[in-house]
Amino acid sequence: MLADVRGHAMRKGLIIAAALGALTAAMPISAQDAIMADAAAKQAKPRDSNGLIRLGNAIEATLEDEGDYYLIDGRAGQHVRIALTSDDFDPVLRLAGADGFEVRNDDGPDAMGLGSLIEARLPADGRYELHVTAFGDRDGGRYRIATMDPANPAPGDTTAIALGESVEGSLARGDGTGFDGAHVDYYAFAGRAGQRITFDLASQSVDTALTVYLPSGRGEYNDDRGGAQASTDSLLSLTLPQDGTYHIAASSFAPGERGAYTLAVREAAEGVRTVRPASGTSRVFALSVGVADYRRMNPLSRTDQDAEQVVEALAEAGVLAPGSVTLLNRDATRERFAAALTELSAVMGEDDLLLLFFSGHGEKVENVDTERDGSAETLELYDAALFDHELTAMLDGFSGRLLLVIDACFAGGFDQVVDAADDRMGIFSSDADTLSLVAQRDKAGGYVSHILRDALRGEADLDRDRAVTAGELSEYMRRAFYRVVLDSPLDTDAEDFRDARSPGFQHIVVDRGGDGMPASQVLMDLGSAEATLVARRD
Repeated sequence: MLADVRGHAMRKGLIIAAALGALTAAMPISAQDAIMADAAAKQAKPRDSNGLIRLGNAIEATLEDEGDYYLIDGRAGQHVRIALTSDDFDPVLRLAGADGFEVRNDDGPDAMGLGSLIEARLPADGRYELHVTAFGDRDGGRYRIATMDPANPAPGDTTAIALGESVEGSLARGDGTGFDGAHVDYYAFAGRAGQRITFDLASQSVDTALTVYLPSGRGEYNDDRGGAQASTDSLLSLTLPQDGTYHIAASSFAPGERGAYTLAVREAAEGVRTVRPASGTSRVFALSVGVADYRRMNPLSRTDQDAEQVVEALAEAGVLAPGSVTLLNRDATRERFAAALTELSAVMGEDDLLLLFFSGHGEKVENVDTERDGSAETLELYDAALFDHELTAMLDGFSGRLLLVIDACFAGGFDQVVDAADDRMGIFSSDADTLSLVAQRDKAGGYVSHILRDALRGEADLDRDRAVTAGELSEYMRRAFYRVVLDSPLDTDAEDFRDARSPGFQHIVVDRGGDGMPASQVLMDLGSAEATLVARRD
């Protein structure tokens, strides 16, 4: 091979606070108070205020002049969700706290129109400031702020429901309302980790909407059930990620709908594919392999450093699990690789992620009968090759989440590993027939390795909620790669099943196995492990 080719955020007006349908009066903050509150927040000395919003409350008010200010109290690690909507202006919302913490949002998801939505995990105990403004300093009008702690969405106002139980309820005028203004009833279910549970919400008069809030604060949502029994009823089947209280929100798709419904909680039927949400405490077990100092083929530059730096990035992000393994150069043998993979698979929890990383040479072997296309791809370990079908076999029976990252020539050929089971995702430095280049100017062995390090340090947390989903990681890796190659395409060679070469271009390949690894699946909860842990070297 060629040397440069790798195998591889109130001032006036009366405010009405609606707490789950109960209306109470709240005094506004004066203009002078707002200035003082702002100064206090900057000095990290929050003060008492009649403008305090209790999480779970909804506030309606009128925006005038330059903006309105509110305060909320929060706890370190608390997950908060705050929505700001208006029919009169384009609202902007800012949440700020001590030590420079700030989250700002102009436009939320498409379904909110011009509304703003903030989802954040608070970094410390204390008081936080909410600032409501109009985009472009334009005239204001009426607006609504809805707040929630998703781990406890309806404090003191839930009905218990047990496994195997079915309850009758009704969405009525006196019920509380959710973020979208629709009536909502809350139920509490005591669940255990590993239970496969189906939550079933049905009605003959309401187009139902069902949300299950996990103990971690994350939520799973369904509007209409699909499949052969498709209807406007709602159905969610989950494998519960942890012991604790799961809050069930029974609501309607559109605001204003009222009528009777039935909510049932039962074991999921055998054969039903369940959603496997993360618990908020999932860890990343890494098997990180890098080979640069080859003896049986030409050496590479910094590919061993790639493996070390990926593990360091996981440790910095606070997600690296103890027992993770790094194999470098002469230690990266087939025997040690297989042993480490077996050991990690045995100690991982259901909610954990296995990151299998390789940087080094990759080869393409033609005229084989193990592949439909007549060629197989390899990871070139220190002492011998590891074929794509061999890695697939090694992972047969592995039911955990897998993130396979290969920075090597012909890396895309390992897509069969991803496609062999659900909950697997692959990131490959090139297509199955294309060589990968050494990233000389990026101080890394390969382009994907360099981008992955930044992603794992938290750059892939696009919504800044301290969790990285499969969709976020996919988007970050693609964006970052194409920034690199936009002006300077990576010209390389392509090689077909006949071993014939032609000019080609290196492109990143992200494979989530169709819907095998849903975009919403959380891969890493940043800070869920001790940041000082470092993977051992075998």
